[in-house]
Amino acid sequence: MVNDISKPASGVAEDAYRRGIEALGKNDLKTAETSFREALRQNPQMVSALLAMGEIAFMSRRTDDAGRWIEQAVKANPTDANAQASLGRFLALKGRRAEAEVALKQAAALDGKAFRPRVDLADMLLSRGDAEAAIPLYREALAISPDHPGARYALGQALLSAGYPAAAATELTQAASLAKGNPLPLVALARAEFARKQPDAAMKAVDQALQIQPTLVEGLILKGDLLESRGLPEPALRHYERASQLAPKLALPHLRTGMVQQQRGQPDAANKAYQRVIELDPKQPVALNNLAALAVARGQNLKQAELWARRAVAAAPRAAQLHDTLASVLLAQGDHKGAVSTLMTATELAPRDPSIRYHLGKALAKAGDKAQARKVLREALALTPDFPSAAEAQKLLDSLGSS
Repeated sequence: MVNDISKPASGVAEDAYRRGIEALGKNDLKTAETSFREALRQNPQMVSALLAMGEIAFMSRRTDDAGRWIEQAVKANPTDANAQASLGRFLALKGRRAEAEVALKQAAALDGKAFRPRVDLADMLLSRGDAEAAIPLYREALAISPDHPGARYALGQALLSAGYPAAAATELTQAASLAKGNPLPLVALARAEFARKQPDAAMKAVDQALQIQPTLVEGLILKGDLLESRGLPEPALRHYERASQLAPKLALPHLRTGMVQQQRGQPDAANKAYQRVIELDPKQPVALNNLAALAVARGQNLKQAELWARRAVAAAPRAAQLHDTLASVLLAQGDHKGAVSTLMTATELAPRDPSIRYHLGKALAKAGDKAQARKVLREALALTPDFPSAAEAQKLLDSLGSS
């Protein structure tokens, strides 16, 4: 390439950079790279050209090379918002989330009108479960670009995750309007409407989503959930079945099927569905727990039930109901001491649950500790006098005599 000696090096670099951008727009990576390298020969500190080389490396699936170009750009100008934003995205891709957050925060601070780093940072926070921190960042991004459907959708998801279904419905309605051919905002809107106890609106939204994409597995499962909530198990099961046909490696539709069949009093069908779940997802705690509960209800296969229950507790050790089920298995096998210990853990995890406290009282009575059983049973009845097993708890308390 012959330099234009009538221009200073910076002007030649800018011309080469523009040629590179034009070639990149035509997906002519070879010409683009040649042009960007010429720009960098004229101006080695040209951040935009360094980042463009990083982009070419990404497009060519040379991720580590991309990282090196981006790091050069940051070194050339640490206060360049685009360089910091690119660094943040690269670090996130490499799984270096803490460093990525620092870079993205710096990019946002450097440029009050930078849309992308705010959304990238919010997405990262939402993915780790910090919806409250993500919400203001999505709002800042939407103040910059109000009609961006993806950011509007993400804000709705964050609001729903944070427990604000009405606000989520507002944002998701707008997202659906901005992306009319995309069923995902409508599915999220259906979830928000259902969460705020608007079942008709929820059904309308999921039906609209399925009109756009009849094979949308997420929509089919949600439609099944909505039908089941209306007391319509048969059509719900048909939707779960269709979802499982479309996504044969997905455990969720089988889990939903098992739960519906168990609720209908169909233990064989429920057991079959749960078995399929753990074939697909061996650590799925609800399926493991419910398999154990079904075995206890039948009084059969209790050793296997204990293994299932222990696997469920290992998968979700903070779930009090899973400890409760494990205790029921132990009780069924005559291990009263083990049941008491397990139920003590469950009551620590759910101190306001009267049913678990009642089960502890029953286990204590079977273990021969009548005084402690009376104390725990009184506590259960004081918590919620009319809980479902209150009559049984009172009967057991009366049978233990007075202290």
